[in-house]
Amino acid sequence: MNTNPRLLVSSLLAAAALVALPGCATNVNTVERAQSQATPDFVSDKRVVTDNTLARTVRVNSVNQATVSGNLLKIQATLENLKNNPRTIRYKFEWIDQSGMAVNSPNETWKTLMLQGRETTMISTVAINPRAVDFVLKISEYKP
Repeated sequence: MNTNPRLLVSSLLAAAALVALPGCATNVNTVERAQSQATPDFVSDKRVVTDNTLARTVRVNSVNQATVSGNLLKIQATLENLKNNPRTIRYKFEWIDQSGMAVNSPNETWKTLMLQGRETTMISTVAINPRAVDFVLKISEYKP
């Protein structure tokens, strides 16, 4: 049998690439307590989706709240990457006072977050003003 060495090398490289592809996914395995000891104060939320592609790839699983330092609202959201590939997003929190007016928070700027494949992670922030009684969480796709 006459074998072309270039064809053989190309075939071997192609086969190696196919075997390596599944290893390129950077999924995240996690371990947590089977019976959670936490008692979160979940927030009933309203969602406005304007980017259906983003909604199919990154999901907000839950939002909970706490009061810290006596009178400051702390918000924590659990985000999940629904895909096997890493995903980079931007997010920011905006604070609202009792009258429905925005409370200026200079530390609340767009932040970048990379989620590995199938990763679930938590983001959180604390209001710097005790007048903040509510929040808006904004999420967008990161485009460098």
